[in-house]
Amino acid sequence: MERNKWMAVAVVCSATIGFSAVERPNIIYIMADDQRADTLGCSGNPALKTPNIDSLAAHGTRFENAFATSPICCVSRVTVLTGQYARRNGVNDFFTQIQDLGKTYPMMLQRHGYYTGFIGKWGTDENNKEYFKRAAATFDFWGGSMGQSNYWHERDCHFVLNNGTTDRTEFLCDCPPDARGVAGEAIRVGRKNIKDPIHQEIDVIPHKVNQFLDQRDPGKPFCLSISLKAPHGPWGDYADEVKDLFKDVPMPIKASVNIEDAESQPDFLKNSLQNSRGMKLAKDQGLHGFLQEETRDYYRLVAGIDICVGKILDDLKAHGLDRNTIIIYTSDHGHFLGEHGFDGKWLLYEESAHIPLIVYDPRHPVEAHTSGELALLVDMAPTMLDFAGVPRPGDMQGKSLLPQIADPSVPLRDEFFLEQLYGHGDKAPNHIERSEGVRTRRWKYINYIEQSGPLAEELYDLKSDPLEMHNLAHNPEYKQTLQQVKNQWETLRESCK
Repeated sequence: MERNKWMAVAVVCSATIGFSAVERPNIIYIMADDQRADTLGCSGNPALKTPNIDSLAAHGTRFENAFATSPICCVSRVTVLTGQYARRNGVNDFFTQIQDLGKTYPMMLQRHGYYTGFIGKWGTDENNKEYFKRAAATFDFWGGSMGQSNYWHERDCHFVLNNGTTDRTEFLCDCPPDARGVAGEAIRVGRKNIKDPIHQEIDVIPHKVNQFLDQRDPGKPFCLSISLKAPHGPWGDYADEVKDLFKDVPMPIKASVNIEDAESQPDFLKNSLQNSRGMKLAKDQGLHGFLQEETRDYYRLVAGIDICVGKILDDLKAHGLDRNTIIIYTSDHGHFLGEHGFDGKWLLYEESAHIPLIVYDPRHPVEAHTSGELALLVDMAPTMLDFAGVPRPGDMQGKSLLPQIADPSVPLRDEFFLEQLYGHGDKAPNHIERSEGVRTRRWKYINYIEQSGPLAEELYDLKSDPLEMHNLAHNPEYKQTLQQVKNQWETLRESCK
């Protein structure tokens, strides 16, 4: 009876939010890179001002419990494109290609009459030029970049000037070498040797969005996917427009950024990739110490994103498209800022997996809907297909969020599977510890699958310990709870295949 009730609600939601056969909605999907959930004004950040993104939340639905199921760039991106967990789509690293580009949400939408575009970091098999050209050719418009993408470009760079349509497979950046001698599409730092520098978020992406809107087929609805560089490192490569923000302003620091907690971590985590930097963050917390200055740079990159979003919104309005274009804003995963002595992402803690998610539908504006349901990146493809009225294929594992957008109280799921299977290197300090787990509404279970003994498992009560500072896995009082969530983990890992 309860299930039928919510199925009926979902049908009503689809009819309410849905589309007409004559004028289906346009969709813009914006995905930040490494942005944690607590770095927006609308999420309560006391220092960051993000008025343009906040405006989407003010008239849309913000999912306050949204998560990446695999908190690492390449894997999250394929999860979004396919609507499948990594266990099913087969991409667990930076070197594996998407098996069938035709099964991604942009291509499904394209087959159902949508004009499709991609801008920014593609992020899978990231250095394979032939694969990138093949991916570019499947879109109607391509403004994608190889590798990790770059913040600074020459104004007349080949990548910037590429029109995205007739020459979309000839997109490679030809910017001059940086101070280290690294040029073009490779990971550059700073803007040395660039004579007329323009910034990826502030300048290049809005320029390419304008290109897309100018060149699209006006007889078709469109889906434009934008993968931002920010706030991924190098954190010092923020735009000039934000360089004076946060000077001498104390940055918020979680209680889990402390040296005692950091030193209590097992050696296999303390010695993993980038965690020597994480320890430095935990130790140096003064107003102008390493943690505070790094956080200011990270926040400046987020502020640059907000400027970018504002320009996109202005461009939609200038093209007369603002009233029929759905905007989804999220991130591929989060990022540690010294919590537990960690840096980077890839571990299954909240700072790494918890992400922002806002869905704004101008056809049906609401007053700051907030949903506490567990929403996932694996839900993005089903949601976009549902908005467009395109049937979801049977092997897609996510769920449409349209019912929660219509009514934030509609239940979605009670738990979900977490996985991070990319080891990166065999030995410290280049190794990333592989792990799996489950998160319920209250509990987090983590299993370090290549470890054994008491340090291989973690259990956190997120209700009483949201900062995940007290591992209960070997507390006798929680033996029954531990077994229960372990059973859920084992069941979910099978069902996600």
